[in-house]
Amino acid sequence: MYKSFLSKFGCVLAIAGTVLVPTTAKANITGNTQTLIDWDQLATGWTAPTSGQVRTYSAGQGSVDLSFVLGNKTSFASFGGSGTTPVISSTLNGSEGADNKSLHIQMDAQAIGLGQGANSVTMNTSFRGFSSPLNDVSFTLYDVDISSNNTWQDRIILKGFSGNQVVNPIFTPQLAQNNTIQIVDAYTIDGVRFDSNANNGNNGNVLVKFASAIDRFELVFTDGDDISISNPQAHGIGIGDITYTIAVTQSVPEPTSILGLLAFGTFGVSSVLKRKQNNV
Repeated sequence: MYKSFLSKFGCVLAIAGTVLVPTTAKANITGNTQTLIDWDQLATGWTAPTSGQVRTYSAGQGSVDLSFVLGNKTSFASFGGSGTTPVISSTLNGSEGADNKSLHIQMDAQAIGLGQGANSVTMNTSFRGFSSPLNDVSFTLYDVDISSNNTWQDRIILKGFSGNQVVNPIFTPQLAQNNTIQIVDAYTIDGVRFDSNANNGNNGNVLVKFASAIDRFELVFTDGDDISISNPQAHGIGIGDITYTIAVTQSVPEPTSILGLLAFGTFGVSSVLKRKQNNV
């Protein structure tokens, strides 16, 4: 009687295994890009911030805090008709055109800075109100180069943070060849060639993405050590829109549930066939 029950139960499972929906497991995938800062949306009404002033902007479920801190021997400068920077414009945005503006920072230091300090500008960017640190925070740096006569040199030192843990950036020049960029170390890039088409070309552009999730980053803009004078001339860079990606959950079949059901069903069918053969 027990074998008869098992055989009949196996037949039921064999049939059910072909029609029942299997249980599912959830898998995380990335690729849903979200914008933290779109400079074009902030352009209307923008005024140049003062040193240390914190500005807060809404971004999805959270917000972004921005501030710019000048070293005590550094000032913001203008470029052409830009007025005092930081300013949102299409002056330093490579080949993007007028519809995709960048944040233009023009600095004038009294001496070669090399690092954060008296002769540098620091841009602090913090993300608040999000449920966790943000993945794949990315943006483009525009026009990282050096003057044709070595009177200034762009140097950017960039660090991400997740709490107190430092997260290194990944620098990828937009052009693999004929770019103006040198990666000095894990956190630093220099402009080492002059970009004669800086306002419309991409030779000095660098894509930045942080190696892991962050809740803030610090960008230091100063001069490198390839300058022929002790008091560098004013120079600038552009910073593109800041984005990140969110995890998207997608239901996928659980293979073990399908195989287990079919295997047990097959065992039941086998029992039925064997029993019939024994009765012939």
